[in-house]
Amino acid sequence: MQGELAGGAVRIGLVGTYPPTRCGIATFTRSLATAMRTVRPDCEVGVVAAVDGAAPAAQAREVVAQLVAGSPGSQAAAAAVLDRFDVVVVQHEFGIFGGKDGSEALELVERLRAPVIVVLHTVPRRPTPGQRRILERLGARAERLVVQSGAARARLLEQYDVRTEKVTTIPHGARLNLGGDGHARRDGAAPVVLSWGLLGPDKGYEFGIEAIAMLADLEPAPRYVVAGQTHPKVRERFGEAYRESLRALAERLGVAERVELDDGYRDTASLLDRVRAADVVLLPYRSREQVVSGVLVEALASGKPVVATRFPHAEELLGEGSGLLVPHEDAAAIAAALRRLLTEPALLARAAAVARRQAASLAWESVGARYLELVEQVVGARRRRRAPRLLPDPPFAHLLRLADGTGVFEHAKLTVPRREHGYCTDDVARALVVLLREPRRPAALARLAETCLAFLEQAQLPDGRFRNRRSAEGRWLDAAGADDATGRALWAAGVAAAAAATGTERRRAAALLEAGAGFRSPWPRANAFAVLGAAELLARAPSSPAAPAAARLLEAAAAGLGRRRPDPEWPWPEPRLAYANAVLAEARIAAGLALDEERLLDEGLELLDWLVATETRDGHFSFTPAGGWAPGERRPGFDQQPIEAAAMADACARAFDATGEPAWAERALRAAAWFLGANDVGVPLYDAATGGCRDGLEPAGVNENEGAESTLALIAALQQARRLRAAAARGSGAAAAPGRAPRRPAARQLR
Repeated sequence: MQGELAGGAVRIGLVGTYPPTRCGIATFTRSLATAMRTVRPDCEVGVVAAVDGAAPAAQAREVVAQLVAGSPGSQAAAAAVLDRFDVVVVQHEFGIFGGKDGSEALELVERLRAPVIVVLHTVPRRPTPGQRRILERLGARAERLVVQSGAARARLLEQYDVRTEKVTTIPHGARLNLGGDGHARRDGAAPVVLSWGLLGPDKGYEFGIEAIAMLADLEPAPRYVVAGQTHPKVRERFGEAYRESLRALAERLGVAERVELDDGYRDTASLLDRVRAADVVLLPYRSREQVVSGVLVEALASGKPVVATRFPHAEELLGEGSGLLVPHEDAAAIAAALRRLLTEPALLARAAAVARRQAASLAWESVGARYLELVEQVVGARRRRRAPRLLPDPPFAHLLRLADGTGVFEHAKLTVPRREHGYCTDDVARALVVLLREPRRPAALARLAETCLAFLEQAQLPDGRFRNRRSAEGRWLDAAGADDATGRALWAAGVAAAAAATGTERRRAAALLEAGAGFRSPWPRANAFAVLGAAELLARAPSSPAAPAAARLLEAAAAGLGRRRPDPEWPWPEPRLAYANAVLAEARIAAGLALDEERLLDEGLELLDWLVATETRDGHFSFTPAGGWAPGERRPGFDQQPIEAAAMADACARAFDATGEPAWAERALRAAAWFLGANDVGVPLYDAATGGCRDGLEPAGVNENEGAESTLALIAALQQARRLRAAAARGSGAAAAPGRAPRRPAARQLR
């Protein structure tokens, strides 16, 4: 990260339309950039200007790139520039980006590695399917979503699938314009009712003209000024038809001399002068959905009483007393409201006083300061996640606490084993694998390894499969376990046949594997676990009596790992990610090495590379939640399970062993760091006091229980981290693991 927090420089990239483009978003983007630099002069702000076509005209010096609608090249270039900033703030309005429903905004955001804040200028009440998809995916990808009113926040959270904790409300800013007595006018001068902004039929100015005609009896009769050029997109399609219709209406009603349609371009200073000269601001908008109005904010920042239709933002701001609300498309109601303000001096003065009081919180300096606070929160959170973490050695104290002379208890209430839930073969097999990975096993670990081996012997059925559930009293609770339990037991048997402490234990484990070598399953994960066990034995103990059986099991199980899909966007062999996902890639790598099949090895590396990219978010792992994940579903998802991090660490470590490519070692270390807080919530799952691991990552923290699966996952990941750190210290290209010498460089560039 290039910037500094807490008083130092921070680099902020803004994305949006920008002058010389004339629209409200362009004005907003420039005003926000100016405000942030005013509040923090050392803040560096660069702008990527969204344009319909490459602009040949000279751009402001802060414009660092253009995002040209329909240009993939400009999108790639813009993303490369933005990734040099500490944070990117995207102004989102569907109409300012290319693609259907402005889809190119999402494409840009999904390219970025820098953290992203998205400012939602529109939250449709009735979105098209495309608009909903884009807004929800922006919400999943962004670190924060900014809305500009309470009404926008309520609509967003009620109607869209976004996380509440991501949504921040920061009002639309405006330049303070409070010079002099905001509601005084010269004696005898006609009062001025002002509307301004880009002209279009949705503004409802015809109702304002009709209302002015109803006030002809006032002395002096009010003037109505409509200031602003026709919106460029309206002019492109309809020319000046709307303006001409307003002019014709004023003529027909006999008020042409009291209605001014000012189509001149005004810079900020001259527009502010015009607002200061007005008595009342009128917003007769047709829209019933508008949750943000820059003109409304600017009117209040000028201390002006407002008459507005009941669109959501007006109801929110004018409810404090700074104006009057009227029904939509009701000229008589507009006329009645204007009459009250223009004929009741006390009401006019009260409304102006409330507006002036509201103005302070709407000033651009105040708004800019709030954006900077949000930027620092986002950048600080990312830095905390990405900071180097001291990875501890694998802890076994809590695992020993969960174990007894029979096996390992599956569950814990906080840190206390829940004996009533008994044991399961799944966890006992996992325990045997991690125990036998230890290069030096103290007596307590050696005893537990022997206990686990005995448990698996008692669990195996005559046909070679394994039961899974066992009560604390020693009764088996199932006739046969799920295929995954058998696959894991065969994995542990293969490891033990190669690495158990004594020849007797190795022969016992080999017998388990031989008895189970006929195992066949339609389930890819069950086959993957079996592959790992068979490959381990063949790599580390090729002269074992069980080697022929392991070879048969390996070939059969490798054929059942599922078929890689031809779609590069979703090559995964399943329609959705489920659990322990990385094992499907790791098993291919292991089988490819053991069987000398380049196709399997390449496929495993490619799938693992894809999975790493899919499960990486802002430089840390964001794992598939317990319920699985498929494209279009919300990300990040919760609860995230420690088994995902352990499977990823194992798979990336094996990829490193196979290729010698340092990027794989870095990814394995990053998976281990997930346990220490390099995750979506920024909190550790590792309990340093107990040596255990919390059972899951939740949106606001962790599941505080410390069961066997999570604790074994922690140990496995930290074992890989220890091994890889030792390899790095030796300066070797691959970690020291028997049977795992690097085969060749990775077949292709890693992402």
